[in-house]
Amino acid sequence: MFKRPLKVDIRWYVVFAIIAMALLTLKAEGLIVIRHLVPICFISCIADFVIIALRDKKRIFPLSALVSGLIISSVMAPTQWFYIAPLAAVLSKHLIRYSGRHIFNPAAFGLLAANVIFKVPLTWWLVTNVTVIIIFGLFFAYRIRKISLVASVICSTLIFSVLYSLIKHQPLFANTGILNFFFVFFMSLEPKTSPVSLRSKVLYGALIALFGFISLAFIPEYDFLVMSLIIANIGGVILRKVK
Repeated sequence: MFKRPLKVDIRWYVVFAIIAMALLTLKAEGLIVIRHLVPICFISCIADFVIIALRDKKRIFPLSALVSGLIISSVMAPTQWFYIAPLAAVLSKHLIRYSGRHIFNPAAFGLLAANVIFKVPLTWWLVTNVTVIIIFGLFFAYRIRKISLVASVICSTLIFSVLYSLIKHQPLFANTGILNFFFVFFMSLEPKTSPVSLRSKVLYGALIALFGFISLAFIPEYDFLVMSLIIANIGGVILRKVK
């Protein structure tokens, strides 16, 4: 009797989790949460729906675009350039492809475009309830068989944070707070851009952590998390062939 809910598309669980986090933030942040979240999701969904309708002559609900919109609105601070990230996310998914799959995590690409080109700050402002993130995140990772990837990202981030502290002559655990569970569970695991074999998932997780600290050290003006994921996505194209 417990099997039926698990047949629901896993992306709906992501939608529910992020909306739950937004509602939990509503009391502290006010209606700006709704005014920020709704337009971004609307633009993302409409853009994806129109592209698929024109290209494939199909009218389907843009669930992936909704997920991307929710992730973008959770990370990006309210701004007049709010429409840039969702448009860039959708366009990257349809235009930047290899072997029939998009190369970059759409939400990460959109966020990085807004961050780099329009200097929009990525404050991760709705990512406040770590308990909700971990509970839903573990379920999500289990459903798509990415627990090993989660473990790799977390362990590699902690290891590199200690090494980074030593290089910077800081207290040993000064940078362990860099670990962002929303990023780990809701962005790095994106099924289309992350590898599937155990070895490749472990390597991919390590690459994300490594590129994160390289980005933090050499281009700190940009968000090192989304930068690391975009760079790792390129390596993911190769790692998807590793067995």
